[in-house]
Amino acid sequence: MRKAIGLLLTALMCVLALGVANAGPQTNGSGLTHEGASLGFNAKANLMGNITYTSHDATMWQVMCRDDLTSYRNLRPAPSGALRTKVTADCKDKEGVVIYVEIYFIDRGEPGDRDVERVFFTYDATYRLDANSDPDVWLMTCNSGVAPTVACNDSGVITAGNVQIHQGDSLSKARQRTIVIGEIA
Repeated sequence: MRKAIGLLLTALMCVLALGVANAGPQTNGSGLTHEGASLGFNAKANLMGNITYTSHDATMWQVMCRDDLTSYRNLRPAPSGALRTKVTADCKDKEGVVIYVEIYFIDRGEPGDRDVERVFFTYDATYRLDANSDPDVWLMTCNSGVAPTVACNDSGVITAGNVQIHQGDSLSKARQRTIVIGEIA
């Protein structure tokens, strides 16, 4: 009986691990940014996904990205081991004007109370894939009480939320094997 339960658990864990492995690399989560705006995101390596940023100042400035990702990259883990990704997207503000977004996510593990986001927005197409390089980005924070018309940034620890990075590579598969082996032991 004990051996049958062990085999059943092993099979179940293998199926679950296979499902996670087939999900592919993605970064998702939500929370309040360092500047107090709402940020919700589900960005995938296949360039599908959604990102919504809404300020909570008097402007209620909003940016929405709907399957408009232009790049998704897993970055080398931080020296602490935290997982990192970089996402760029062509989005629209609430007026329907195209705005270019570059976001860095850092997943410092669970429970997610120290995860980080660095968001850069620019209306300048010159910096479409590198909004961080637009010098105007550094002149204004996004949730400042004035609706951005050129560029802005919002960087820091996410509060009341979490960043989840699923790399979908050999690192994740090694973790899945560890979980399966740990469950059997």
